[in-house]
Amino acid sequence: MNSVGLEEFIQVLELVAMKNKGFFIFKVDGERERNIYTFILNMSTSNDVVIRKDTDSMREGMEYFFSELERLGIYP
Repeated sequence: MNSVGLEEFIQVLELVAMKNKGFFIFKVDGERERNIYTFILNMSTSNDVVIRKDTDSMREGMEYFFSELERLGIYP
């Protein structure tokens, strides 16, 4: 995980979203004081799986997403 940057992370999520006919959103919310980063992945072909993480750390959000994808057995 230490060698994965934001660009590679987005490429992986793009592949997962395309494969599962879903969408991926990464948002930075400047109006919030906490949890300014929001990560959302919705996959309609995988029993309507939705993964969401609001966090103050991009790294934490990326790690959470990779762990959830692995837990669910979803790969690009």
